[in-house]
Amino acid sequence: MKIVSAILVGVTCYACSLSETYTLMGTLPEESDVTEVYLLSKEGKGADTLARGSVQADRTFTLKGKAESSLLYLNMGNHGGRIYFYSEPGEYQLEKAGGSYFIEAQQEGILSRLNVHLRKIEENTRAQFDLQKQIARAKEEEAERLGRENERLWKEGNELLLAMVADFKGSDVAVALVQDNMWTVTYDFKLFSRVVETMGDVPDSEAKNEIMEKYEEAKRKQLTGKAPDFTLPDVNEKEVNLSNYKGKYLLIDFWASWCKPCRMKAKELKKHYPRLKELGIEVVSISCDKNKNQWLKAIEEDQPMWTQLLIDKKINGTDTADDYKVEFIPTLYLISPEGEILEKNPSMEEIETFVKKG
Repeated sequence: MKIVSAILVGVTCYACSLSETYTLMGTLPEESDVTEVYLLSKEGKGADTLARGSVQADRTFTLKGKAESSLLYLNMGNHGGRIYFYSEPGEYQLEKAGGSYFIEAQQEGILSRLNVHLRKIEENTRAQFDLQKQIARAKEEEAERLGRENERLWKEGNELLLAMVADFKGSDVAVALVQDNMWTVTYDFKLFSRVVETMGDVPDSEAKNEIMEKYEEAKRKQLTGKAPDFTLPDVNEKEVNLSNYKGKYLLIDFWASWCKPCRMKAKELKKHYPRLKELGIEVVSISCDKNKNQWLKAIEEDQPMWTQLLIDKKINGTDTADDYKVEFIPTLYLISPEGEILEKNPSMEEIETFVKKG
């Protein structure tokens, strides 16, 4: 009887060990020439000693390892890149969907939830990529329409990213997803702030510390408080001061003649200009152009209806774009009648809200 009991205990323990493992199988792309695949942690280190496998002659592979319940990355070499994998117990299969690869779970879990978001983001990214190619070939009027669609897709992509992070709020998965998308969130501080808030109260880690350090760095770069004064020449070389607009709302647009998105933004502003005037908002464009003739040529072509100024360090004493902490153009600032910075890159809806709050 004791022997039987010992055998039963052994079988039970063996079953427990199986329930704590994962098996990942798949077939690599035809163009792949790698002989080994493996799982990586965020730090780029091997996830565990079992997460490494040889690629067979028919390009198939099998990886087995202990389920650590952590977000890992399948490395498929240069052609395949890195694919998300969450190591919960169960069986997984590498699948191709459209132009991308995903690891599909045979059971419900973290990875299946994550893939729902990743597929939507992949679809949005592909749509943006295709649209960029259309914009490059389009004539001016068509390019303007496509540009608005591209902006819509960009905003949609941001919302999809936020939804994905929100689904894993407060977890190390949320942290990893934010860290993997830092190139996107650092471009727009408002988005960065929303992402950090959405990430939630997560456990301390190197990844979290890195994110928060970059967030604080980005926060320090934001322009707040009183808008820096300036004295700049207009198209007739008449000097214009910020103080000329005291007591009025002011929308400042930093741009350059060589910046295509800036020119498209100017056309958008031109459409909204009558409404801005109704709201009592003055508009001033400040060009970062080094070539005055190119600046004047662009104004002649675009025919804006508001004041146009050119950065001139000799007159102003400093580079006005630097004073306003401009890193990318176009960049717009909404300034209050008291000269306070209200919002960076405001939408028309946000502008109306500020004015109505008054």
